[in-house]
Amino acid sequence: MKIKKPFIFVYKLYTKFYLYDVNTKILVGISKNLYELLKDMGEEEYVIIPDDLENEVNRLLKYDIFSEPNFDYEIEYPQCEYIADILKNCMRTITLQVTQNCNLRCKYCVYSGSYENRIHTNKRMSFETAQRAIDFLHEHSGLSAAVSIGFYGGEPLLEIDLIKKCVDYAKKIFDGKDLSFTMTTNATLLTETIMDFLVENNFYVTISFDGPQKIQDKNRVMADGKRGSFNIVMKNVEHFLGKYPTFSEHINFNAVLDPTNDFECSNDFFMNYDTVQKNKARGVLISTDGLKKELERDESFTIAYEYEMFKNFLWSCGKIKDVGSKLTVSYIEQLEQLVVDRAIGLEKNKQYAHPGGPCLIGVHKFFVSVEGNFYPCERVDESIECTRIGNLDDGFDFERIKMLLNIGKLTENECKRCWAFQFCTQCFRSAVDGECLSKSKRLSKCKSTRYNAEQSLKNYIILKECGSTFGRRLREEKDT
Repeated sequence: MKIKKPFIFVYKLYTKFYLYDVNTKILVGISKNLYELLKDMGEEEYVIIPDDLENEVNRLLKYDIFSEPNFDYEIEYPQCEYIADILKNCMRTITLQVTQNCNLRCKYCVYSGSYENRIHTNKRMSFETAQRAIDFLHEHSGLSAAVSIGFYGGEPLLEIDLIKKCVDYAKKIFDGKDLSFTMTTNATLLTETIMDFLVENNFYVTISFDGPQKIQDKNRVMADGKRGSFNIVMKNVEHFLGKYPTFSEHINFNAVLDPTNDFECSNDFFMNYDTVQKNKARGVLISTDGLKKELERDESFTIAYEYEMFKNFLWSCGKIKDVGSKLTVSYIEQLEQLVVDRAIGLEKNKQYAHPGGPCLIGVHKFFVSVEGNFYPCERVDESIECTRIGNLDDGFDFERIKMLLNIGKLTENECKRCWAFQFCTQCFRSAVDGECLSKSKRLSKCKSTRYNAEQSLKNYIILKECGSTFGRRLREEKDT
């Protein structure tokens, strides 16, 4: 028996063996002998199946596994054809960069000077620009029942008067819609008046805060470079939560994880420190995109991080009562979205497909700089022309938007033949190289992307076999 060389990925997980069929997105356990045969297929057009494996292969063929791959389709983002209509009527969110200035000089900040192009400036958004941006959202969200306006910096509380004007104006023109406000702040400038304002207007506040004093003060220093920020942040947070204890569900913490720090110490702080233990907290590793020098890492950080992840796995399977780490638990939700909820089945005669990664602009994210220029999100380097998708004067640049959404076209042949097509997490940011989008830069990230995809498949198998509910338990706890 022989079959045409299949489009698959096979891997070993401890003493078991698995096959992922790219065409059907089916993941299935296989015998060791079949694994050994398929992992060494080579470049031959056909695979000869020995007699003792024919029954196993025939069972897989019944489910379209080993079906001949179809590369005769175009790389295109699923909603690209309708993007003009979506952005005309269905926008749901906008983030305003009210200032590029900040009263801190965090050592790992993208504006710190440690990254290419981006630095702190004294540029600030005028109310005219902010008003026009809010009008733009209003004009393009006619079919959206709910809209959200975010305030970002630099440090947005440096422009609290502008923010107050924006909120008053938005509440008038969005009357009748479900309107919400968000803010990302370092919390050093919180006053009682600002706290009252945030509560009265039902803000959702993300506080950038790394943990205990030793860790917070190492990187999050005041603009003079001499003082840490822990004491003032903790004083403000304690006062805020003490005055408005029921507002706690609107406040979460974003901890930037420096891999040279003690992760166990940071985790213990957010899990057990009285002031913050009831609040949501999320840990994100220092961004390496555009970083001028290689990021240093400490092995003890990695060990502690993975141990807490392991405890979260046990928790998701009901093996232990409490979550191991709030800082790492979001991975389980990401795993659910990436692998658990994957579309399964053979797509016959498909015309379009695109590897995962890009967000739907204007629906998931949309960023307006201090000058009124448009960008896909706040993580984009606003100094680079190729990532600019329009401005308040001219509206959307749909050709640029389509180019960024369809970043897979840059590496079309490689993407079509990559087993991790559906699990790719690269958006256009991975291809930014100076002032252009580079094929080689994007491809340079593929090895790590495939490695992460493989780990996701392995973790999914382990959790599924141990009875994990994945993100369901997280959602249940959020609702209680």
